[in-house]
Amino acid sequence: MAGSSARMFSIMQRDIGKPLFDLLLVIASVAAFAVSTTLPNIEIVGDLSPAFFPKLISVLVFVFAVPCLIKDFREWQAAGAGIESARSSRGIVQWFLIVALSLIYILMFERLGYIVSTAIFTFCCVVGLLLAGGTWRELTAARRAKGLAGAGVFAVVLAVVIFYVFTELFEIPLPS
Repeated sequence: MAGSSARMFSIMQRDIGKPLFDLLLVIASVAAFAVSTTLPNIEIVGDLSPAFFPKLISVLVFVFAVPCLIKDFREWQAAGAGIESARSSRGIVQWFLIVALSLIYILMFERLGYIVSTAIFTFCCVVGLLLAGGTWRELTAARRAKGLAGAGVFAVVLAVVIFYVFTELFEIPLPS
């Protein structure tokens, strides 16, 4: 019985990283929507203006981020006012990792081209989050190899599909 309560306490430790990230997404989506309203209201293809997709994406991010923020904040509150744990520092490390990788991605985007930079960014995000979250240590060598291969395939496929959608369907040029 005592072991299960100790295990429950370790699960319920405070992790401020998730609510902070969710809050950042909410703020960023509101800011992106506000900026997208300043785009010119001209028709490019059919009835769509240049502001349509930024508005749509920012609204979708907002709609999905608010419930996550509420859920993660409630979980954080339910964890009590205990001392910050290693798990909490993992959440903050994961948050800073994504910010750092995003900045590097922005700097390398034009030099490496869209497909290469996006594939590297996606792969580094997936593997970095596994490492920073502690999940990597729990995996066997075979699962690690499969995970790396899967992350590599996912990163390349995602980059190529998005490149195709923007360059061929939307006719928006991306650096190659």
